[in-house]
Amino acid sequence: MTSSHAFWLAGRQVSGEDSFDVTSPWDGRLVGTVGVPTDAQVEEAVAAAYAVREDFAATPAHVRAAALDHVSKRLAERTEEIAQLISAENGKPVKWARGEVGRAVSVFRFAAEEA
Repeated sequence: MTSSHAFWLAGRQVSGEDSFDVTSPWDGRLVGTVGVPTDAQVEEAVAAAYAVREDFAATPAHVRAAALDHVSKRLAERTEEIAQLISAENGKPVKWARGEVGRAVSVFRFAAEEA
């Protein structure tokens, strides 16, 4: 099963003018297709991030902590799905991929505690 994915740009889902096939290094099968942003889209993304920098910097700590905690919980809930994807796209054993997801969960949890 393969899927095609656009990318997020300034709060909306868009596609680039080109796409990139992701294949498994293990068996060469097509895992999915991702959109490749144009140079102009990259510039737009940077400009959009820059435009909200002051608002984001003023976000209260408890709001940032809640957002980071939410990411940590969602990653934990989807550990197996994410581990399978990591394994498919780079050939890493699923056991190691689960560990990678676990580290991401821990990093976001720690960041939430420190926010």
